[in-house]
Amino acid sequence: MVKQLRNILEKGEDEVLEFDERYNAATKAKIATRKKYYKDFKLFEKLLADNKEVITQLQKKPRAKALTYYDNILTTPKRFDELRKQKKKVVGIYCNVVPEELIYAADAIPVRLCSGCNEAVAPGEEAFPRDSCPVIKSAMGFAVVDDAYFKLSAVLIIPATCDGKKKMGEVLNDYKPVWMLDLPQNKERTRAKKQWLAEIRILKKRLEELTGNKITRKKLQKAIRLLHERYDVTRRLMEIRKGPPVISGQDAFIVMQACFFDDITSWIKRTNLLCDELEDMAEQKKYVADKNAPRILLTGAPFILPNFKIPSIIEEHNGLITIDETCAGSQYHYDPVQVDEWSMLGMMQAISERYLMPSVCPCFIKSEDR
Repeated sequence: MVKQLRNILEKGEDEVLEFDERYNAATKAKIATRKKYYKDFKLFEKLLADNKEVITQLQKKPRAKALTYYDNILTTPKRFDELRKQKKKVVGIYCNVVPEELIYAADAIPVRLCSGCNEAVAPGEEAFPRDSCPVIKSAMGFAVVDDAYFKLSAVLIIPATCDGKKKMGEVLNDYKPVWMLDLPQNKERTRAKKQWLAEIRILKKRLEELTGNKITRKKLQKAIRLLHERYDVTRRLMEIRKGPPVISGQDAFIVMQACFFDDITSWIKRTNLLCDELEDMAEQKKYVADKNAPRILLTGAPFILPNFKIPSIIEEHNGLITIDETCAGSQYHYDPVQVDEWSMLGMMQAISERYLMPSVCPCFIKSEDR
C-alpha cells in the first residue's frame, strides 16, 4: 500500500509536451539542400579560430598558468574528439535550468549548445527569422550546418523560457529529437511548482528510455553529490574574486564556459588547481590588474565566447569584472540542490526547486529577485 501511494505521488498526472512530427518530404529536402550548401563551410573550425583570437589577446597579459587547460578546450577539437569516441549518449541542452543531475544519473553526458559564434548566424538565418535573437540564430546555425557538438547530440532539451526558445524547439525538431520543458511563467504560485515538478518527472522517464539506464535512488544521489563538488569549487573561485585582482572577468568566463563541454570530474580537479594557483598569486601580490581598478558587476544577456565585446571593452579600459549575474557565467552552477530527504521523491522535489526558485531569468513575470 505504501509503495503504491509513493508511486502515485512520484508519477502524478504527467503529460508530455510534444511537437507534431513535421518530417515531410519538402522539409527533408530543404534540410538536405542547406546541409549540402554548407558542407564545406567548416563552421566548427571558424568557431575555434574565433575563440583562439580572443584568448590569444588574453594570453598577452599576466594570467594564471592553469588557465591553459580551459584555453585548449575552447580552441582545439580535443574535447570534441573525446566525446565522439565514447559510447555514452550526448544530450544537448540550452539554458541553465536543465537539471544536469538527471542526465548524469542516466549515465549520459550533458553538453551546453548555447552559442556566441557570429559565423553561425548566417546559416542560422536560413532556417530561423532574421529579426530574432542572435544567440538563438547562432545556435541554429550549427543545426543547419550539422557541425560541432550539435552533431554529437542524440537529443536536445530546450526550456520554454521565451518566445524565441519555443520557436527554436519547433524548428530544431526537424533536425533532431527535441524535448521541451514547459517552464511556468510565474514561479511563485503553488500550481507552477507542481507543473515544474511534473516536467522534471517527465524528463527522468525520457532519459531512462533514451539511455536504457534506470535512474535509481543511489545513482541520483551520486549525481547530486557530484554536482555539489562543482558548486563548491565555483564558490571557491567566487571567494577568490572578492579579493585582490588575480583573475580577469574574461578569464573567469572562460573557466565557466569550458564546463559547457568538459568532463565534469576533470573540470572540478583542474578548477581546484586553478584556485590553488590564484591563492598563491594573491599571497605573492602577483596581480593581473590594478588593485584599485573599478570593480564591476556584469549582468544581462549571456556573453558567450567568442562574443566577449562588452567584457573586453570594460577590462581594456581599466575596469575589472569581479562578479557576473549571467546564465553563461557564475549563475550557471552556483546554487546547489538542497535535499531534505534522500528518497527518490525528496530528491526530485529538491532538483525541481533548485532549477526554478533561484532562477532570476527575465522570462518570469516578476523581476524583483533580480
